[in-house]
Amino acid sequence: MPTAGPYRLERQLSRCEVGDVWSGAGERGRPVTVARLNELASADERWRGAFQAAAEALGQAGADRLPVTASDHAAERPWVACSGPEGSAAEIFTALGQTLEPVAPVPGPPPAAGETTAEPPADPVRAESAPAEPEPPTIPFQAVPRPASAQPVSAQPVSAQPVSAQPVSAQPVSGDSMSNLPAFGNPISAVPVSATPTSYPRTADDGPRPDRLLLLIVTLVSLLVGAAGGAAVVAATGGGEPAATAGPAPATWTDAQLLLPSTPPAAPGLPPAPDGEWPEDWPTFEGQESGVRDVTDLDGVGFDFRIPEGWSCVLAEKAAAAVHYRCGIFAGETVTTGGDLFVRACPAVCDDAARVALRQREEAWGLRWTSGTSLRSWIENPEVDGKPTYGVLYVGFWRGAPEEVLNREVVLRMTAPAAAAAEVRKVADTVRDRTYTQ
Repeated sequence: MPTAGPYRLERQLSRCEVGDVWSGAGERGRPVTVARLNELASADERWRGAFQAAAEALGQAGADRLPVTASDHAAERPWVACSGPEGSAAEIFTALGQTLEPVAPVPGPPPAAGETTAEPPADPVRAESAPAEPEPPTIPFQAVPRPASAQPVSAQPVSAQPVSAQPVSAQPVSGDSMSNLPAFGNPISAVPVSATPTSYPRTADDGPRPDRLLLLIVTLVSLLVGAAGGAAVVAATGGGEPAATAGPAPATWTDAQLLLPSTPPAAPGLPPAPDGEWPEDWPTFEGQESGVRDVTDLDGVGFDFRIPEGWSCVLAEKAAAAVHYRCGIFAGETVTTGGDLFVRACPAVCDDAARVALRQREEAWGLRWTSGTSLRSWIENPEVDGKPTYGVLYVGFWRGAPEEVLNREVVLRMTAPAAAAAEVRKVADTVRDRTYTQ
């Protein structure tokens, strides 16, 4: 049975594009309704922030507030539990402009001949015999069969109903240009998707919602629109026509612009073993130790990291959506200890499938990846090309800025004589530490 924190999720009530609503019970059997983001929306910081902001706004709306009993916005799938009438937590998705579709209950077995059908209990959430529905699969992204482009969106007038805007496309507009990388349709946008606005279910009197709650929701949607790059600007005033502006279409990159190899790897990595943990026994750069220097402001990298004294980093190549540096100890143009650092853009929707596809583009000595998540994976090789040369390959995904969605990939590939293995391990650790996104 699925859970959300201490709550058992017993029956799914409804679902929408970005989440679902369940009836459930706490440790003492007290009934609640739980709203959760789905996996795809949970991977987008804009949706996580919007979900939290909507829940907090509704939970602070005076006498008409949403009866929130518990929440966890830092969970893998953020959730909010509410007391009160069944389905009350659905109001969060309604405030985000989502259209909820009811989920029919799972029918029980027909009664045997001669038996009478008992009336259902007054509270199906608490009924011991209520069938538990398995957790539904997350709605996947669908492949785009042909190039698609983003359409400008007109803002909707503000009314007493929840404010909504039309979806903003964020999909790559090319399939072939990304080679083995998938193209996506109907991605989660920063603007909540809505059809016909749905009225809020009442939890107190039948009077209108406080004006400040409406303004909070309008402000929330306006902020999300701005974060998306602007498909519509919602006017939160009573008079005048709302202004509309069209933002640029999502960028599409070719393999050359991403500095991806033109041919598949000869020895890609094998699927990772689950539950991989970063090695705790790896050496690290400690504090202000001598013999270490900070690398800052490398053009196109976007983060600082540390390397041993005597190492240097030189630009190898740069493209529209990627940069490649060679860092280490040089003998002429040959790196004797060290190797390559790539930083490139991730597809517009940098979800699990896109991350795995990028990882599969790397030469990985045919060894098995270590990874507990597709956000970061690595391989150690004690004998590169059959020689006593140590090698390490690290692939991670991160945000170019804390407020952005997951949008960058970093690849570190380094080798060293066995006696200098600790040096490249330290560099790999500092790159992981500066870029790893939880």
